[in-house]
Amino acid sequence: MTIFPFLIVCFWCFDCRAVTNQPYDTSTINTQTRNALINARRDPERSIVIARKALDEAREIEYTKGIADACYALGSAWLARYNIHDSATYYNKKALDIYTELNDMRGQARACYGLAYVYSFKGDLEESEKYGSLSLTYFEKAGDKPGMINAFSVLSYLAKQKKDMVKARELIEQAIETARSVNDTLPLADAINSLGNIYKDMALFGQAIDSYFEALNLWELKKDSSGIAIAYGSIALMYYFQKNWDKALEFNLRKMPLSEAAGNLWEVSKTCNNIASIYNSKKEYDSALIFLRKSLRINYRMKYVSGIATSYYNFANTFLLLHENDSAFTCIKKALSLADSISDPGLANYYVTLGKVQEARRDYSGALNNLLMAYNLAKKYNQPILMSECADQLSYIYHILDRNDLAYNYLREHILLQDSISNNDFLNKVTRLEIQHEYDKKQRAAEYARLEERLIRDNKIKQQKQYLNGLLILLVLGALVSYLYIRQSRLKASYTRIDLEQRLLRNQMNPHFIFNSLCTIQELIINGKPSKANTYLTKVARLMRNILENTRKEYIPVGKEIETIKLYLDIQQLRFEQKFDYTITVDPAIDAEDFSVPPMLTQPCVENSIEHGILPGKKKGRIDIRYSLYKDLIRFEITDNGVGRANAATREKTLPVKKSVSTDLISQRLGYFRKILHMKNIIFEITDLYENAKASGTKVIMMLPCKKIYTV
Repeated sequence: MTIFPFLIVCFWCFDCRAVTNQPYDTSTINTQTRNALINARRDPERSIVIARKALDEAREIEYTKGIADACYALGSAWLARYNIHDSATYYNKKALDIYTELNDMRGQARACYGLAYVYSFKGDLEESEKYGSLSLTYFEKAGDKPGMINAFSVLSYLAKQKKDMVKARELIEQAIETARSVNDTLPLADAINSLGNIYKDMALFGQAIDSYFEALNLWELKKDSSGIAIAYGSIALMYYFQKNWDKALEFNLRKMPLSEAAGNLWEVSKTCNNIASIYNSKKEYDSALIFLRKSLRINYRMKYVSGIATSYYNFANTFLLLHENDSAFTCIKKALSLADSISDPGLANYYVTLGKVQEARRDYSGALNNLLMAYNLAKKYNQPILMSECADQLSYIYHILDRNDLAYNYLREHILLQDSISNNDFLNKVTRLEIQHEYDKKQRAAEYARLEERLIRDNKIKQQKQYLNGLLILLVLGALVSYLYIRQSRLKASYTRIDLEQRLLRNQMNPHFIFNSLCTIQELIINGKPSKANTYLTKVARLMRNILENTRKEYIPVGKEIETIKLYLDIQQLRFEQKFDYTITVDPAIDAEDFSVPPMLTQPCVENSIEHGILPGKKKGRIDIRYSLYKDLIRFEITDNGVGRANAATREKTLPVKKSVSTDLISQRLGYFRKILHMKNIIFEITDLYENAKASGTKVIMMLPCKKIYTV
């Protein structure tokens, strides 16, 4: 069956040559083959067309090396497309035969590497390992280090499938070391992500997270969407383990369109299963079943037996949660039969689920046998998480069967295993690393923009000098132009400096504010208030993220600015134990998502009201904030019932000197907008309030420039 299409291709090529008598050259064929290999992963359909054309032309001029290369390219493309007619096997073996005849060591290595992956997808791990080892041997003889990286990676994957985690880690570390030695970024990212998977399976979650984020940084550096999708999936899994269902779902949904766009059916199927597991955890079982059906259809399309077994296994778990025990029993038996037929390394998980289903059907004897089998397999392959789950189930069943001695032993083992794999640092490290990753990415983008701007400026200066040297007769005019240019540059630099000082003011808040916030969180934890500490930490994290996101923007939506102000006020309320209340009123004429204003002009005013107005007073404070529309501007008004500026100044004379520049910077920044927008009614006013000749607070009015994001 696999020879027949090949004969048709040969006949077609012979017929065309007789009619057209078109000459071909080896360089064109080599170029086509390279293009096919480059696009095999991203666009297998296009690669198949290109490689077939190269194969036809190579046969026509009897270019043997070109025929082998084209066959290998076709094998790679069909592998990425998960061809149901086994074309990937045929073309890779055809390439291997020709490379062997030519004694082409590197060619043999590449073909063996392709066959290793073909057989791994078929579930034939022994055959896959045989070709993987051959691939590594040939690559080493050829001195091909990028090829060695791939061979180490596939052998590590196979060792992991066999649950030999120590060997898997040793092999992938060899791949990483080789990739670092040749500065090959994408294979390095692949290998580091694989190392993360190994750490994850070994329950070393901290090391796994570090590896996943390092891989994501490398993939983003190269803008590799397939790699980024894999990293998103790995990070989602870490969130799933810490039971943060919403974040796990978010990263899986980020991954899905990238995998679908790349035509990576295997990743799409895996992602569907992961999303279904999240919906099960959220008790949204109908949504889980939708994604499981999609996964099952894809696995049947690929004829991927292991994937089909996994889909039925997940169906069984979902039906078990729905208390549809008969449907669950049918699905897990089908999954177990398929997994057993290919000696699936995850067989223990299937026995666990079968035991749970039998327990739900009150078949305690059958449940006990299957759970003991799962426990022994998990122990054999050193799977602590699965061993813990089995021990918990066995304890329950032995209790039902009045074997309390065994029930106690397994319960004790379950608790010990849980303690060994629990890690509170892991529960918090994902969020910390994600924030750090986003910050680093913005910093890199800002640094790149500055370097680009400097290069453009340097080129302009160089060009200007060349013109001045060549046009001496225009010296006076050149001097005038230079003067105007320098004056304009200085003016622009002055406004840029004002903007940077404003950013520095915002950043200056971070060290003191974060330190005080962390001290408050520590105090809440010590005082046994974890819920309040968690709420406080969440708000601080959201506030800092908003500051990072808004820093580089000249305008942000009013809604985003109000959200930042509310977060700051909420944090200060928690910190000072409800020392004040506040209200924020927005004019109905202002669409918070449509109107945008310069960021962080209002926050220093709020901070001044709290620090200098409310906190020095003895009564409970109140802050009223109002946004209203005034012609083409947004009027920001903040009123507090604090001690007033005069009393605050008297009090602060007794304290260490701390120069406040926020008011001056606000005035300068508004002056900048007033000048470039030619709007004289952009103002900043501070008014002291009095009641019966006694200071009763302060009012600040600021007229802010605004833009409409959406126009009709």
